[in-house]
Amino acid sequence: MVDIAPDLFEASFVSDRLETSEEHHRALVESIREHGQQVPVLVRPHPVKEGRYQIAYGRRRLFALAELGRNVRAVVKPLSDEQLVVAQGQENSARKDLTFIEKALFAARLEQSGYSRETIMAALTVDKTGLSRLISAAVKFPQDIIEGIGSAPSVGRDRWAELSTRLERNGALALARLEIAKEEFLAATSDAKFERVFGALAPKLPKSKIVRSFALPRMEPNSAMQEMSL
Repeated sequence: MVDIAPDLFEASFVSDRLETSEEHHRALVESIREHGQQVPVLVRPHPVKEGRYQIAYGRRRLFALAELGRNVRAVVKPLSDEQLVVAQGQENSARKDLTFIEKALFAARLEQSGYSRETIMAALTVDKTGLSRLISAAVKFPQDIIEGIGSAPSVGRDRWAELSTRLERNGALALARLEIAKEEFLAATSDAKFERVFGALAPKLPKSKIVRSFALPRMEPNSAMQEMSL
């Protein structure tokens, strides 16, 4: 285990996160300020940049320590690309730290980068069916929609699946992009952003048929009596 200056790190070549909330970042900064870094990060020597390191996991700790101006306690291992992504995925999966859509994006990005499904399953600790569901979920969404909504930590697979169904309707993608561009949308939490897009694409109820009523002609009392006597 060694201490390394924070400016010597570079991110993993496959991102597994959409964003880090300011609230969580501030809490981590204060925790490290008070108690120090309790858990080391895992890195490897950068494969092409001598004297630099590539991080497998611990990115949020790195950002917090950089803000505090402290060195980063790290475990350095000569990891291959596959070993790095497996370590990266397993660390976050073990801590249940990634949301559904982040896992789905991570799986899809790994596959697009040429990694085998066996490697991706090991990284995310899922079986073949679970991996297929993750990749299928990720590829159904345009990148700008997912990035606009963010990690949505409270939203699971079923609601993302329903949102993808709603996006298939004519004009739905344009409506979603209009919603994402609104000023009040940008200020919302990620969960609230999902709900706004989900609600904007809700199916419209069919208009009820208009029942026309026709008034019967009014009959004068005398005329009515005459008709009854016939």
